[in-house]
Amino acid sequence: MSLIQSKNNIVDISIVVFSCDAYQDLWEGFFDSFELNWPECKFDMYLVNNNLNYSRKGVNVINGGDSDWSTRARIAMNSINSNYFILFLEDFYLPEKIDCKKINQVAEYVFKKEINYYQLNITDKEDYYKWKLFDYDFIWDIPKDRDYWVDISIAIWQKDFFLELLGEENYSAWEFEFNRNIDAKNPDKYLNKLCLLDSRNLIPMCPMVVQGKYYPKSIKVMRNLGFEFNSNNRPIMTHLEVFKQELKGFVYKLRFGKKFFKRVGRFFGFKFVSDNYPNFTN
Repeated sequence: MSLIQSKNNIVDISIVVFSCDAYQDLWEGFFDSFELNWPECKFDMYLVNNNLNYSRKGVNVINGGDSDWSTRARIAMNSINSNYFILFLEDFYLPEKIDCKKINQVAEYVFKKEINYYQLNITDKEDYYKWKLFDYDFIWDIPKDRDYWVDISIAIWQKDFFLELLGEENYSAWEFEFNRNIDAKNPDKYLNKLCLLDSRNLIPMCPMVVQGKYYPKSIKVMRNLGFEFNSNNRPIMTHLEVFKQELKGFVYKLRFGKKFFKRVGRFFGFKFVSDNYPNFTN
């Protein structure tokens, strides 16, 4: 068990990489990028998948069976001994060196303050500068009335809080995020939970796959680091697919007129993930 000494007591943390067997072609690349850019990491490492075995030094495999994401997540939480964990997805490759000293300092701070959620990069939260600062000029209090106030970006989670949000229902990772938008309609529900963001972008990541295909810009970044990719195993997005994806990303970040632009997009054949979830109102 990996331990970090804080001023008050000894507490532990794990790395939990959520995946499924259909994404097994990404596992080697993910852990290669991790070892390249965070070789000093001493935390226990877990890979959560369906049924496959995976042999790599330092990686513990948790088989969740042919179940949905939330069930596998609950199985994973019941299989690790740590009170906190850093959440990764298998396509979050690390493109830059990680400052281990800063991560350890953050971990001590999280333990001392008993923080429930501490996001380690600014992905999809580029509006953080509008929020209230918390203790330091790089830590921001995430508003609980904000859509996606917590999500499956790279973050330190308190395990019990993660389990509380998971609940007992069966659903996908994306539904887990959409459910947070439902929470945002009643922000007082989690008013006592401490959810923060660190704007120093301590763990930058390259999202390698979008809608099941390699994202060309991320491939370019990782190839510059010596990584190779086989498009026979997984196709690469076309220019048109990239354009559509980035346009949808632009619409998502709009403060006003989002519903109008979505209606226009649907008229031209664009599909939005939220269309599959009637409880998602944006």
